[in-house]
Amino acid sequence: MGIEWAPLGFESDMSIEVRDNTLGETNVLDADNPFSVGVRFEIPPPVVPTLGGSFRIRVYAESVGPGPEQQIGPTTLVPVTGAASYTTVIAVPGNTLLGEGAGAPPVSGVYKLVAVLQHLNPTPNEVSGYAESSGLIQLREP
Repeated sequence: MGIEWAPLGFESDMSIEVRDNTLGETNVLDADNPFSVGVRFEIPPPVVPTLGGSFRIRVYAESVGPGPEQQIGPTTLVPVTGAASYTTVIAVPGNTLLGEGAGAPPVSGVYKLVAVLQHLNPTPNEVSGYAESSGLIQLREP
């Protein structure tokens, strides 16, 4: 998916990438180590010169099997600067999500991530979108 620029009728791309604390892209992480989620999104060229405000980005994790479903990392505001492409990185502290076998009942430690974008100018409007991680991630207990 990407971003819908309602009511203008445009769509643009949005993607996310999970990186461990060595900044390498990965799908298996240690639960007690921090990691980051890079969020990249595009603005349709006709919209760029008319856009103001900021973008609100949130990242959520959904457990596969028993486990938590929650926002991970802080809500991030990305100011509109007139660029056609934006990238932001959301830092996720260690021990935010349970690793494999932790908890009661034990969790799988496997999660699907999604980033959610909303345009604010100054309040939320109809421009919104999301991007899912390209695959599942697994958190292992050290």
